[in-house]
Amino acid sequence: MLSLRGPRGVRRGAALRDLGIIEDGAVLIRDGLIAEVGSTRRIENLRDARNAIEIPANGRIIVPGFVDASLTLKVNGRSSGDKHFRKRKSILEFQDDSLSLLRSCLQHGTLTVDLKASGGGAARDLDIPALRKLAEIGSNPVSTGRTWHVGETGDQRYEVLLGRLSALERRKLMHSIEFDGGSNSATELPSLLALGKSRVGIKLTWRGGLTENLSRCLEGLRPAAVYCAAPIFLTAQQTAVLAESPAVAVLGAGKEVFQGPASSIGRELVDAGAAIALSSGYDSESGANYSMQMSLSLSVVRLGLSMEEAFSAATINAAYAVGRGDVVGSIEVGKHADLLLLNVPDYREVPAQFGVNHVDMAIRDGNVVLNRTRWKATTR
Repeated sequence: MLSLRGPRGVRRGAALRDLGIIEDGAVLIRDGLIAEVGSTRRIENLRDARNAIEIPANGRIIVPGFVDASLTLKVNGRSSGDKHFRKRKSILEFQDDSLSLLRSCLQHGTLTVDLKASGGGAARDLDIPALRKLAEIGSNPVSTGRTWHVGETGDQRYEVLLGRLSALERRKLMHSIEFDGGSNSATELPSLLALGKSRVGIKLTWRGGLTENLSRCLEGLRPAAVYCAAPIFLTAQQTAVLAESPAVAVLGAGKEVFQGPASSIGRELVDAGAAIALSSGYDSESGANYSMQMSLSLSVVRLGLSMEEAFSAATINAAYAVGRGDVVGSIEVGKHADLLLLNVPDYREVPAQFGVNHVDMAIRDGNVVLNRTRWKATTR
């Protein structure tokens, strides 16, 4: 069992390599929460375990459910028909596509995701309808957080952005807001947040640019997480800036990592003391990878992370990046029982077996939500 138990807070440096491994481990679940964690012998001898339903995990490993710290969803505003019909069709297609994506995430072991929604381009006015549809989906089939991705402000007036921000907060359609940090406009956005007296979480997307801009964004916005859309292009100066920041650097293991040159940026960030997390880097317009198992592999062979660091970045640190580190991301007493049974005898097989889906069973909030084994619950 990879429990990932440890001190409260995001992991850095050597702590990233401590997976809290329990040989022949077991978990006792009660009312959707983790009640006990330890060796199988100890758990089996507990009074509360005597009448518990047993799920054997022989020959498999138990790990926390994966957390994807960045799934970017954009509304396609190019449907045919008149304006109102086009918008309605686009939003309905967006909802269907989003639900299909989340089901696929579950199949590959992702139990918590951060959904970043945006109309984008000519469809900017669809931001609110898009987030409304994501709110209707809620946390089924996986637990979701909703982020309004503003992107580059361009010619949008602050009054318009403020109006949308107020509407989204009033209707409780968003948990956080994310800005692009590559333009000078992003450094002026704290005034927007102060004017709106917003209390939502703040995140930043970094696609490259001047190190001075990154520094100003980190100082002015104080984001909880910085999504590095193209991590292989981070400079040494930007790595140092991120290492000094309390923000979690989210490495998107998307097409830039797969298609571009191999990089040691993950290794450099860890060695510099940065807090790192992983995401699939999925983007509905440009990057189709949604498997965190694939992201684990890519981070090891293309970004220089060790297998242990990759697991920590895809679970406990990713949970903190999406604001859920206190309830998911590790197998610890009191946390939600979000667990995976992976059909490998050793965790090091997961990154090594590139592109294979190892999920045999997924348990979310104590309920079996995916079962590819022959196990069936006994009736009493």
